Amino acid sequence: MNAVRVCAALVLGAALVSCSANGGSRLAGSHQRHPWTIPGTLRWADGEDIDNLNPLLSTETLVNDLSSFTMGYFFLFDDKGNPIPSLCLKVPTKANGLISADGKSLTFRLRHGVLWHDGKPFTSADVAFTVKTILDPRTNVLTREGWDLITRVDTPDAYTAIFRLKKPYAAFINHYFTPIGNPAILPKHLLQGVDINRNSYNSLPVGLGPFRYVRWARGNDVVMEAFPQWWGGAPKLQRVIFQIIPDANSVFVALQSHAIDMYVRVPNAQYQSVARTAATRTIDHDVTSYGHIDFNLKNPMLADPQVRQALARAIDVHLMWQKVDHQTGYLACTPISHMSWAYDPNAPCYSFDLKAAAAQLDRDGWKLGTDGLRHKNGATLNFDFAGNTGNPGLDARVLMIQQWFKAIGVGLDYTRYPTNRLFASYAGGGIAATRRYDLVSYAWTVAPDPDLTNLVACSRISPLGQNYMAYCNPEVDRALQDALSHYERGRRRADYILMQELMARDVPFIVLSQRTDHVTFNDDFTGVNPGPQLMFWNPQDISN
Repeated sequence: MNAVRVCAALVLGAALVSCSANGGSRLAGSHQRHPWTIPGTLRWADGEDIDNLNPLLSTETLVNDLSSFTMGYFFLFDDKGNPIPSLCLKVPTKANGLISADGKSLTFRLRHGVLWHDGKPFTSADVAFTVKTILDPRTNVLTREGWDLITRVDTPDAYTAIFRLKKPYAAFINHYFTPIGNPAILPKHLLQGVDINRNSYNSLPVGLGPFRYVRWARGNDVVMEAFPQWWGGAPKLQRVIFQIIPDANSVFVALQSHAIDMYVRVPNAQYQSVARTAATRTIDHDVTSYGHIDFNLKNPMLADPQVRQALARAIDVHLMWQKVDHQTGYLACTPISHMSWAYDPNAPCYSFDLKAAAAQLDRDGWKLGTDGLRHKNGATLNFDFAGNTGNPGLDARVLMIQQWFKAIGVGLDYTRYPTNRLFASYAGGGIAATRRYDLVSYAWTVAPDPDLTNLVACSRISPLGQNYMAYCNPEVDRALQDALSHYERGRRRADYILMQELMARDVPFIVLSQRTDHVTFNDDFTGVNPGPQLMFWNPQDISN
């Protein structure tokens, strides 16, 4: 199946952003606010709950969203997906001299006058301390991808940090203190000598962002207040409240009743109804996230590529895109975003064909029994599909897959878990991370640099990374390693094209679509400007 463009033509590297209004466009301050609008306060939800608030220890996109308000990073990514300096003054390149000639030294010039939320100054010592914490094998980080190449961090002064690497690392912008890479910079003065895995800091982190945490009432809300001493100036809002509503239908009701002002990442199954909510605006924007169905390759039946290919043929991705996703997003056969310089428009995938799927299982020795299921050497093709509660789109998708699988003699049970349990870290017993599933569906966000090492490399099978599928192909690994060891984009693109072709053949996962996300919000608010990587890259500019 070739990629199907479902959005207007895009300039490579830029996100499509469209906007619709209901009840007329409103500009904050142009007339009286709605009676339900609280001046200076934003209340939002996204249908999920939280595992912890320290992005160093969390896999949740939600925690990254919250950290965009509160934590500190070298760089952010704007509404076009471009890196913009935050705590660093410049993005290192060879041209500006901040990457050494041999590619093994990266120099980060830090911003002066930055304060932690407790008033202490931020310095290069905090950077070096955080790197040391990430590299400490006792720290339950999700991955040390890229970090494990750092041999030391030199801090010649309070505003310079030099990362010395074992070898060049072209994807450094993904991991070294950017929101996409999860880890935020930690305060050395608060965490030196403590066990970060079990510290109370994880419940109310002290950060460097325009807002500071003041409360996490578990199961209820997270409250953040403006930090007036933020280096970029006081934000326009005084308070941000994340309402913990772990059910998509309940979030929609809260938006309609004005209990919240914003619904982030509206599921495609609800999109049309939510977008019609009175006195709201909806922004649709292409993102570098992709929905997918993963196979657990530690299951001996799914370790067989013939079985995976047959199951892929028995899933009508196009019909689900029409019926469940309402034709939003970008239908493609690869996780690399169509907005990326590394995207392969010719990456193949398996077309829907139940007869071909059944024939492939026949050839592989899976015989249909009187119980309607296929059997081989005492094993039965019956699988468990893991998903999260409060996700009507996934519920509809699984119901369709169950019918298709039944038609080819494959059973499929469906187990739903709370979101924070499904996506908890390996150390936290997460269902996905510990592979307590046969099939599972969720979304990954691909970082601005299209390196997928942490998701698919042999060396990153969890708990060593986020390769939860336990996929391992040495050819893929070689392509990934070559792409990371050179800064020249042409050579890197060739590596990534090969990687996409190999994964399409192996089918360790099925790409459902590259996503278009939707955010619907009270039309009293301005400054909402989501980007392809970050929902809240400019929280200081939001106002009502």
